[in-house]
Amino acid sequence: MLIHHGVRGSIPCSNFETTKYGGNTPCIEIITDKIQIIFDCGSGFSKVKFAEKIPTIIFLSHFHHDHIQGLPFNEFNVKNSKPIFLTNGVYKNNILKDILSKYLSPPYFPIDFIKENNVIKFIDFDEIASMYKEFNFDKIILNHPGKASGYSMSLENKKFCYLLDNEFDASQERELIQFCKDSHSIIWDGMYTEIELEEKKGWGHSSIEQGINFGQKANSKNLIISHHSPSRSDEQLDRIKFKYSGTNLLIASENERMKING
Repeated sequence: MLIHHGVRGSIPCSNFETTKYGGNTPCIEIITDKIQIIFDCGSGFSKVKFAEKIPTIIFLSHFHHDHIQGLPFNEFNVKNSKPIFLTNGVYKNNILKDILSKYLSPPYFPIDFIKENNVIKFIDFDEIASMYKEFNFDKIILNHPGKASGYSMSLENKKFCYLLDNEFDASQERELIQFCKDSHSIIWDGMYTEIELEEKKGWGHSSIEQGINFGQKANSKNLIISHHSPSRSDEQLDRIKFKYSGTNLLIASENERMKING
């Protein structure tokens, strides 16, 4: 089961124009019988309910504010009999811990959150992939300022790919297609339309149209657009959904649940 807890990029939105698709920043949860998987900790992370009897793995794509701002606003003090692992596909666990420690401590945060928290276990990506080989966890470096990591995993022989944040260009097409080939679902960075993208070169994001084309080339069953621009209204997203209704395009909507093996 896949749950969208946050679907916006850059900043959370809370107004009447974003109530349908949601205004929290990125966070996706995947629930399996063996592990609970979370991709990114935007403001939507505050809604995640930790599994009590199975391990939790948090994969951070990168460290821009909209992907980690929800990390300290969850009930980590809940007694969990299983570990909560936190990893990243770019940096080793000691560097990952150091980056988050600087962000989540004075003067940027009221307390030293990482020091006070004894529940999170920082771990290297390769180690977590080795621990749970049946899920075929993989990573790929994305085109984003400061570096970001994309992820893939398999569940019941169905591949799921997470590609936030990425500024797609022709030089990475071949490698990305191979990474996502024949996947069940791709979460795609659809921050911009093709027209908007012309004015946002170098900002580290892709267009909706690029995603549709990529999904077809990668032979993906579903191309899920997420990381919606904070200025994108529900009405605009509805129009985009209608325009591409004959394709495999899906628009990520907060609190929506989806069976990956469907």
